[in-house]
Amino acid sequence: MTDFIKFPVKYRVLLSFLILFGLNTCNNSGTSRMNTILIHYHRFDNNYTDWTLWTWLDQKSVELISIGKDDFGSIFKMDVSKYPPKGNIGILPRFGNWEKKDDPNRYWSRSIPNEIWILQGDGTLYLNKPDTIPFIRKAFLDGPVRLTVVLSNPLHKKSLAQLNPTIELKTKTISKFNKIDLMPEDSDSSMILQIDMLEPIEIANLPGKIIANGYKSGPILLRDILTDPKYYTDSPLGAFYSPEKTIFKLFTPGASKVTLNLYKKASGGKPDQYSLKKSETGAWSVEIKDNLLGKYYTYSVDGPDPAYRPDHEVIDPYAACVTTHDGRALIFQDDTPIADSPKFPFNEAVIYEMHIRDFSIAENSGIINKGNYSGFTEENTRLPGTDIKTGLDHLLELGINTIQLMPIQDFEHDNAVNSYFWGYMTVNFNSPDGWFASDQYDASRVKEFKQLVNALHRKGIKVVLDVVYNHTAEGNPEIRYNFNGIAPNFYYRQRPDGSYWNGSGCGNEVRSEQPMVRKFIVESLKYWVNTYKVDGFRFDLMGLIDMKTMETIVKELRAIKPDIFLYGEPWTSGSTPIKPTVKGTQRGKGFAVFNDHFRDALKGPWHNTHPGYIQKGKNIKAVQKGIIGSITDFADSPSEVINYVACHDGRTLWDQLVISTEMDSALTDTELKAMDKLAAAILFTSQGVPFIHGGQEFLRTKFGSHNSYNQPDKINKIRWDYKQENRDVFNYYKGLIQLRNEHPMFRMTSAEEINRNISFFSKKKNNVPANCIAYRINRGNTGDSWRNVLVLINPNHKSETFTIPAGKWILVVDHTIAGVDIIKPVSETEIELKPISAMVLYKL
Repeated sequence: MTDFIKFPVKYRVLLSFLILFGLNTCNNSGTSRMNTILIHYHRFDNNYTDWTLWTWLDQKSVELISIGKDDFGSIFKMDVSKYPPKGNIGILPRFGNWEKKDDPNRYWSRSIPNEIWILQGDGTLYLNKPDTIPFIRKAFLDGPVRLTVVLSNPLHKKSLAQLNPTIELKTKTISKFNKIDLMPEDSDSSMILQIDMLEPIEIANLPGKIIANGYKSGPILLRDILTDPKYYTDSPLGAFYSPEKTIFKLFTPGASKVTLNLYKKASGGKPDQYSLKKSETGAWSVEIKDNLLGKYYTYSVDGPDPAYRPDHEVIDPYAACVTTHDGRALIFQDDTPIADSPKFPFNEAVIYEMHIRDFSIAENSGIINKGNYSGFTEENTRLPGTDIKTGLDHLLELGINTIQLMPIQDFEHDNAVNSYFWGYMTVNFNSPDGWFASDQYDASRVKEFKQLVNALHRKGIKVVLDVVYNHTAEGNPEIRYNFNGIAPNFYYRQRPDGSYWNGSGCGNEVRSEQPMVRKFIVESLKYWVNTYKVDGFRFDLMGLIDMKTMETIVKELRAIKPDIFLYGEPWTSGSTPIKPTVKGTQRGKGFAVFNDHFRDALKGPWHNTHPGYIQKGKNIKAVQKGIIGSITDFADSPSEVINYVACHDGRTLWDQLVISTEMDSALTDTELKAMDKLAAAILFTSQGVPFIHGGQEFLRTKFGSHNSYNQPDKINKIRWDYKQENRDVFNYYKGLIQLRNEHPMFRMTSAEEINRNISFFSKKKNNVPANCIAYRINRGNTGDSWRNVLVLINPNHKSETFTIPAGKWILVVDHTIAGVDIIKPVSETEIELKPISAMVLYKL
């Protein structure tokens, strides 16, 4: 938790934090127990360097550092008084900064003793010191004649000949092999073996186990054998309803039995059960000849290895409406009409990012349906007691034409406690989330999200969804909401030992390169376009989606909606086994990427508090690259670039300005506001597609929070009174958006156009002041009514004089006013810019 940050007086909000006092608790018998819990952790490789315990309860998390070692392993001390007083505390060993983790999650209950033992790769909390004899953790069938064996303890190469493994299957025993090697082959010792067999193992031969000298036996699990091309189906998957019948189709190639559980209610009750029939491609189906409208369903899936849990019900990954992320799918029919999309190309977009709840939840939003999809449909809403427009009317007044909604696909979230989340832990990709609906147990979420899209379309605003296909909430193999329960070890990228790759930083990576996984992603996106008429997608951590999948997405979606907007984050949050889709790889591919180079050049790096160009006049060359659409950096055209200075990640622009200048006590509120306006002036006059963080236009603050994903409404909500207090800033943004919308020379479509028509003034030849930027735009073939435009930028904290070409210029943007209306004519060849400001002048 950071220290209190200096805010300008009129925005300063005192954040108070409750101190949790450690109180003695009682166990079930009512006896007093200690607050200190000793946790013993054993790793079979005996390597404890940089391993810590990550512990959590609700929104409180504590990293435990080892206090010592004994003959069992590393010892940790957990102080229960540091956590909320009720609930089980989660425990997960992690390595470094999440480069590795030792799944699954363990949970300490207040009813068990205050000394426990945990083993690497084992979810059990032992109340007595467990056996640490070496064992075979698991063996993966990665092909008909390929078995990957994971050991608890390293095996030395010299001991390989004495291992003498034997495979016991349902129908036979195998003790002779073609080849046995350590992985990697040049290792002196390893915990992973690769066995190449002389005869194939079929799925029908399982269950099975492997036995080896010196190790307890371990089970054989299905893995990459399921990637055989024969396990691919073009058949539509999901539930297909008609009044006469409903057809259920599920892809689970490794299963031996699939049961449909059909319920009358959203929770409770005894299901009617039906067995599905398997096809050769791994798709299972059943047809129920009855009108099932309003019924709920789940699946129970059994298979030939212990990774399947037939006693655990899971949701259909293709479910279009669910009750909760771990609940049931609903069979429904909805015919809510949606207006057609407004028509304009990507280069004309002005994107506004917003979270459904943040937009309307404030008590002063003037919106009735606070925090819901329906909040976006209300018109004539005002800040109480004023004429200040809020909600949808605010968007129209501002002039944006595209809204990017933070995740609305069903995500991991406890609706019962109503705790805040952004939604980046997706579970059911084809269902809107019920947190934003009036009723989470029926089809309200479907109807109300359609009404949201309809309302925005009718007002000329396109709807882009922020989608998270790079990872899911199934952060380890033991979390079974849908994919892990239906096809274990199939949907996520795994290392040879079965641990998940974690380039997302959220526990897993979706295996987009696998054809059936790619099919799911593409069909899910097409579903949102066809069913909800959405206008585009922003891909979270797009770097983790392989290029072939991105190319397929572009091809398939453009066939449906030629003007669809497709863009994403061209980076990862960690190492990944695929070639990542990063900046530069998008060249000529038909999708755009976020321009973090420009962002960091303007306001300073995202990850720290160093100032950038708008604070200190730094990074001039990088800013100039951004101004011309990064065509000399990583893009083929400006339409491949999303320009921004703030988004939901990191601090708001205002908070970044405050904290990056806190050492300069002489700075005033007026100067900080000027920096914000300067950032906006540069953003909206640059080539590329502009993007703003919702609320940025009236100095939104999150009180210094760098990551508010689970913080309460008091941190995240849009405070509509800020629009009243900062009306001058709002009007400045409004004017800049109008300037951009009305003049196509600010939104050229090709590098050729930019190179021909934009030129920077030379510091020596044109006497451009230090740290300042000046450039001219010619209208070229844009059809603009203006012949030329001058953009002058002064980040310095003093006035600067610029020499401009002779002629009759018209000033439309200065330090106080922005727009297309005439401020004054300028005939002089020298013009003064106020400190921390920009000017835009045109010539007819």
